[in-house]
Amino acid sequence: MMLRRAQPWLGTLVEIAAAGAPADELNAAIACAFARIAEVQAALSFQDAASELTRINCMAQRGWAALSPDAAAVLAAALEFARASDGLFDPSVGGLLVECGRLPRHPGFPDHAITDWRAIALDGNRVRYARPLLIDLSGIAKGYAVDAALAVLREAGLAAATVNAGGDLARFGEGAAPLSVRHPRQPTLTVQLAELRNGAAATSANYFQPGALRYPRSGEVLCAGASVTVLAADCMTADALTKAVAADPARAPGVLARFGAQAILLEGARGQFGDAGGWRAFPVARAA
Repeated sequence: MMLRRAQPWLGTLVEIAAAGAPADELNAAIACAFARIAEVQAALSFQDAASELTRINCMAQRGWAALSPDAAAVLAAALEFARASDGLFDPSVGGLLVECGRLPRHPGFPDHAITDWRAIALDGNRVRYARPLLIDLSGIAKGYAVDAALAVLREAGLAAATVNAGGDLARFGEGAAPLSVRHPRQPTLTVQLAELRNGAAATSANYFQPGALRYPRSGEVLCAGASVTVLAADCMTADALTKAVAADPARAPGVLARFGAQAILLEGARGQFGDAGGWRAFPVARAA
């Protein structure tokens, strides 16, 4: 049997579907998966004044700040993506998003924060900032939370499971699940892109929050009338690479190649599929 449950987390509605065990075991495994998502949100939320990330952003301005295992893992991955993309993905974009009103300014934050991932010094389970800046991990933390929840379900010995956090999703098991996204210019319509088997996908767009996605170096709004979907082995990678692709599609094939990922760029009636071999156009078929 397949059991589905949904709860509001990570700024969206998270749905978990699981199969391969009696109903009581599925319910218990899904409850543990949601609890894992709650842990990640509590640690890495920029919006929450009481989160670990807010504490880090205050303390790392003055010296070394301790990191939990989740924060250390996500920040290490964020810096890896920043290096691989030459800053197209940049976890220090928090200051820019605070200045333009997309994120809150908590007490203890610097008045003027720069955007420069190279000023982040990470030493295992501690971090400090060489210049005034603010880390925002929302470009990667949702994917990490999806992966963490899926790991809980896998460790429970289930035959198949899917975690879908508002378009950031990952799954394992036999068969395939349809991968659809909202049309970037008509978000009440969906576009069928592919089928997802064992792996993950993430989409970045401005359907309902115009201006939320910004180019790290200039603050320019990205994905105006477009969407980027990345398919990768894990959701954290897919989540991060959507930002790199959106920031510079021309340079994206090289970045995608480094992580064995693929991208789908939708813009109006035009679709492009990208991977290590470059970009190739395809017709966009809409579904109601």
